[in-house]
Amino acid sequence: MKEAIVIGRPNVGKTLLTINLAEFLGQRRVEVMFRPRDGAAYTRIYSIAQARADLVAETPHRTRCLQSLVLSVPRGKGVRKVVVTDTTGLCDEIHPSSAVRRAMADTIRSVARAVIILHVVDPLQPLSGVDLDILRFGQTQEGYALVANMMDLPGRAERLPELVRAARPAPVLAVSALKRTGLGEVRAFLRRHL
Repeated sequence: MKEAIVIGRPNVGKTLLTINLAEFLGQRRVEVMFRPRDGAAYTRIYSIAQARADLVAETPHRTRCLQSLVLSVPRGKGVRKVVVTDTTGLCDEIHPSSAVRRAMADTIRSVARAVIILHVVDPLQPLSGVDLDILRFGQTQEGYALVANMMDLPGRAERLPELVRAARPAPVLAVSALKRTGLGEVRAFLRRHL
């Protein structure tokens, strides 16, 4: 089964995007496999509402390990399954928490396994540091897309043309994970790369 990773800085909406994409694809429940570095992997089953309540937070680094779920993506007359892995937010500085540093290292390692990279950004934040590193790597990969999240908020739409220019030749998918808009574009991108 192919793997897609959802990667980006802290608090850009990676976890909410992953959960709401599952709901958009028709899942009422999600089985999330947590892969902590210092322990055995384990699985929890959530309703979509429970997943949002337990896994999404406004504080940075709520996601402290790789969190994977299997999504069924319609393709032609059938469906293709993909493992979608939500990751720890990456930052430019050395984080003071060793648990967060280890989770960031696991996130970076996960890029090597992924066939699809969904790089989530807040369009108001300039592409710099780790975002530029991810973008430059992604531009060399066929399955990379820059996901401009939070498009429902003021000022984001005006920044979209700049992101499109910076990302070329990679596609830019404009979404609002919160309002669940643009998820059809994400589904179409996954379809093309499965």
